[in-house]
Amino acid sequence: MERYYLGLLNCTRGGGIVTSSGACSSPGGSGLAPLVLDSGISDKVSRPYAKLLATTGVCSHFDGGTPGDRLRRAGYTSYRWGENLGCRSASSATASVLGTHLYFQSERSWSPAGGHWVNMMNPTYTRVGIGVWVASGRVRLVIDFYRP
Repeated sequence: MERYYLGLLNCTRGGGIVTSSGACSSPGGSGLAPLVLDSGISDKVSRPYAKLLATTGVCSHFDGGTPGDRLRRAGYTSYRWGENLGCRSASSATASVLGTHLYFQSERSWSPAGGHWVNMMNPTYTRVGIGVWVASGRVRLVIDFYRP
């Protein structure tokens, strides 16, 4: 599921639009490099946090600290980071992750500084950790953007 989300994210970053079926339409044109999945961030930060959020029913960037705190505890000390969260209940993890991405993508026309769209399209970020966890019908998606 995490690699599936990486594909959606990099479609949008590359100038494409993810359709409601999950396909990438008209890719290319943004000039942004794809993000590289950082397994350390996924394993030590994103996935454990997605598990915490799903099992407790919480949807917050700040349960037990900030995203920067979680990254630093895992050895990622750069101040260049951002985090997006998806907290949807859906018929499946795929439907939840896709629905979350479609929402983030829809923000492109109105997103304020610091919004989900801004994080996705920020050229500063080169790496990403992704965590997906399902518990009691709750799906949590945690995307931690990072640049060393």
